[in-house]
Amino acid sequence: MTPAVVLQASGPNALGIVRCLGRAGVPVIACDHDPNALGLLSRFATARSTRDPLTDPSGFLDDLEAIGRSLPGTGVLFATHDEALAALGPAEDRLTPWFHRPWSPWAVLAPILDKRHQHEVARSIGFPVPATIEPKDEADVAAASRELRFPVVLKPGYAPEFRRRFRAQVLEARDPEELLRQWELAAPYGPQLSEVIPGGDDTLWTLGSYRDASGQPLASFTGRKLRQWPPRFGTARAAESRWDPELAARCHRLLDALGFHGISQVEVKRDPRDGRDYLIEVNPRSWLWVSLSAAVGVNVPYACHLDALGTPRRWPAGHRDGVRWTLMAKHLAASAREVRRGQWGARALLSSLRPPFVDGVLDPRDPKPAVAQLRRLARRASSRNG
Repeated sequence: MTPAVVLQASGPNALGIVRCLGRAGVPVIACDHDPNALGLLSRFATARSTRDPLTDPSGFLDDLEAIGRSLPGTGVLFATHDEALAALGPAEDRLTPWFHRPWSPWAVLAPILDKRHQHEVARSIGFPVPATIEPKDEADVAAASRELRFPVVLKPGYAPEFRRRFRAQVLEARDPEELLRQWELAAPYGPQLSEVIPGGDDTLWTLGSYRDASGQPLASFTGRKLRQWPPRFGTARAAESRWDPELAARCHRLLDALGFHGISQVEVKRDPRDGRDYLIEVNPRSWLWVSLSAAVGVNVPYACHLDALGTPRRWPAGHRDGVRWTLMAKHLAASAREVRRGQWGARALLSSLRPPFVDGVLDPRDPKPAVAQLRRLARRASSRNG
């Protein structure tokens, strides 16, 4: 079969795609600049080195072109992070002879990468968004502190450099003085200021889907996070499948308005005060816990691959509920600390581990990524204790 080429294969996101495709019989090439990237270690993948699309986008494109020339046919690209999309977009025609790109053309995709555009489109169709201000300078920030309810978060329009610098999705401010301090740090990234919607990690819901070039959903999954790392403003370390057809329909209407084609995640937060779903963000590519979709009967990456080859398949609406997904090594260590400090309950922890569940890394049928992860964690623990 035509090979899939999974980009930036460093973590569970890419590893999930590799396994979803490999188990469906698709040959997979996993690419990353780090030779220890988890996706490169999977038995379902052939490892190839590429330069970092954030720090060396030109070299990244050169490496992809070399891979393309070596393929027996036209490969199918899978993006796992915004950096790869941003590097590929302006040069998309250059790689057309070698690869299918099953996502929106750059003219459509580039604005979607900007969270400010996402909010603008959402507001235009009546999709709830948190109260948000886009300050231009310190005076605007001071004015915003009088209009918004604290706590607030500073979130960049385009996040890769921000995430690498701060190792965080957002910066939080609990009062006007802290807001000004955080603004000084975040100002170069053009952040929005948004009120924080109340509720725990388990009020964060997701539509993960693949939509064809005409915007038709071929595979749709919904679920919610159970716990993040770090809590409140982090990435999933435990999640579960929950089919919510009304959420799926609302989020697909937003993707319609954005004109989006491809794999995406629409994340919302369900406000306990009024039950409304407020937009957190649209990730116009795969998401961290994509492997859960296949585990409950909706193989989103495989739907994408088949459609790219001109042999589309539509998965019926709905899927198995109550299957949990974890990053066990991270989840257990973080949860133990939180329970000990009174930040989370032991009952909630045990509930998040109730079978059936799948792990984003640990898999006895594909053990090398988990072995590498555990060795990495052991080295970090040893260096801290030393």
